[in-house]
Amino acid sequence: MLRTLLTVVMVSCVFGILLGLGIAHSLLAVNAWQLESETQSYEKLAQTAFAQATNPNAKAVVKETVHNFGIMDAKAVGSHDFSIHNAGTADLILAVDRTSCSCLGIDITPSRVPPGGAAKCHLKYTAEQAIIGKFSQGGIVRTNDPDNQEIQLKVEGVFTNPVVMRPHGVNVPRIASGVTRTATIRFYGFENEPLQFSAATWENREYFEFHWETVELTESDKADSLLSLAKSVVEGTVTIKPGMPAGSFQEQFQVRTNFPSHTNVSFLVSGQIVSGNVSISGQGYNNQTGVQFEPTERGRKGIPREISIQIRELEAHSATVQIREVEPAWIRTELSPPRDVGPLRMFTLTIEIPEDAPTGNYVFSGDGLRAYILLETNDETTPVVRIPLQFVVRQ
Repeated sequence: MLRTLLTVVMVSCVFGILLGLGIAHSLLAVNAWQLESETQSYEKLAQTAFAQATNPNAKAVVKETVHNFGIMDAKAVGSHDFSIHNAGTADLILAVDRTSCSCLGIDITPSRVPPGGAAKCHLKYTAEQAIIGKFSQGGIVRTNDPDNQEIQLKVEGVFTNPVVMRPHGVNVPRIASGVTRTATIRFYGFENEPLQFSAATWENREYFEFHWETVELTESDKADSLLSLAKSVVEGTVTIKPGMPAGSFQEQFQVRTNFPSHTNVSFLVSGQIVSGNVSISGQGYNNQTGVQFEPTERGRKGIPREISIQIRELEAHSATVQIREVEPAWIRTELSPPRDVGPLRMFTLTIEIPEDAPTGNYVFSGDGLRAYILLETNDETTPVVRIPLQFVVRQ
């Protein structure tokens, strides 16, 4: 009895498996086209659909395929409506195929155009990462017109800011101590109203002057694809006066303009005051940026930097150096006694970031907390030496 029952159960299981396989095979055979469609790309399916739907009686006519925005603000959104007419006797079918950039969108209304009608293709260009200069982007609209299956629509123009500077800042690498130097910077206005300056501000009035005047485009400007489109030009002259401490310097300038969309323009004046008698060197020291420290954490002392100050002169052994100012005052500094090596008198300045230093980003100039050291010497050509500092203290 038990053997008979087991035999019946086994036969039923085998029959059920065979029946399930048969049904699955039938379903796969019936829906094979659907599975194939699901594995194809959207673009391939769209092309296949339009290839099957082409109609010789649908005629797509486009009078404009390229629109030039001209000058655009780098953060602006540009849009334009293209028109596609149906000059045939059958419905014209339209669909967006692809675009050259994700920043470009195309909306078609309506997508089915009756004979004699027209569709509006609204193209919107949003370039959040716009690069100053010329741009060109486009998209493809697919149709069921066998003679005009792909229509390319394109927008182009020039991205710029309302005010463009050339150069972007003023850098004078080596200025002899006690010498006056000047440098120019040009400001190009791209608004219809002429660019004008009303005021300029900077911190160290003792060492810098700034004047400006309206000028014309030069031949070099006219040969530049971007600058040639400027509507006005203002040229600024920066004067660097003598008497500045030896070493690297940076000065931030702010200029007020008459453009509502760009009321302030800022630029940096940087360089180095050098002396034939005084030289500075050491680990982490750079002539342009000063002394750089590795980032440190609050509660942990930074690695000290040792900077060498060398004074060369006939009476070198009478030269003196002393610390005049430290900013911020909690930076630890120590100046060694002088060492005389031939015609040189050498001093070693040790700089250390203490473990209880407040957190922050410390720089000599720019966005951050100011940090520098001023040294005073008895050298007539270089009475003051400035050493900029750059470091970060993390929590």
